[in-house]
Parts: sequence; structure tokens; C-alpha cells
Amino acid sequence: MTVVKLDSKFYGEVRKVKDNSVVPDDEYIVFLAKDNAFCAILPNYLEECIRLGADQEQIDAVVRMMERAREWRAKHPERCKTPDARGERLLDLDNMQ
Repeated sequence: MTVVKLDSKFYGEVRKVKDNSVVPDDEYIVFLAKDNAFCAILPNYLEECIRLGADQEQIDAVVRMMERAREWRAKHPERCKTPDARGERLLDLDNMQ
């Protein structure tokens, strides 16, 4: 089975805090707190988690993450921006598989 890397703007190793296991490339996508579009949709993500019946731990984790992102953005408004890929060295997905 071929693993397809979902996010070509970022690379590295992502680990789950709960058990330190590595998350495979075909299971994660990276968004940044400085991304104005991402932060704008976070309330919708929270609503969708609730609608789908996510457990309270997930809901609480999303709320805390949203609060941390808001605090970071308030401290670093000069770093917040409209998302773009201009100037990025996107990974060649065919070579990553």
C-alpha cells in the first residue's frame, strides 16, 4: 500500500502526545496559527466536532487550542497573514511516496 503525503508545504515528524506514536504522512495536515483563513474557520470546526458527537475531551482540547491561537495572534499581529504558497519549496509528492 502506498502512503500519500497529504501536506506538501511541510515535512517532519508528527507525534501523538498520548502515546508518543508517529503519525503517518497520510494522516495529517498542518495549519499555522498565523494563517488568517485557518483561524477564521476554527469556530466551524468546533461546531462540527460537537455536531458529530466528539467526546468532551476533544471539545475542551479544541477550545483550549483556539484560545492559545487567539493569544498568540494578539501578541504577533505582524506575523498573521493571508495564506499563500508563494516562495515555498513544495515537496514533490511523487518522490515522497
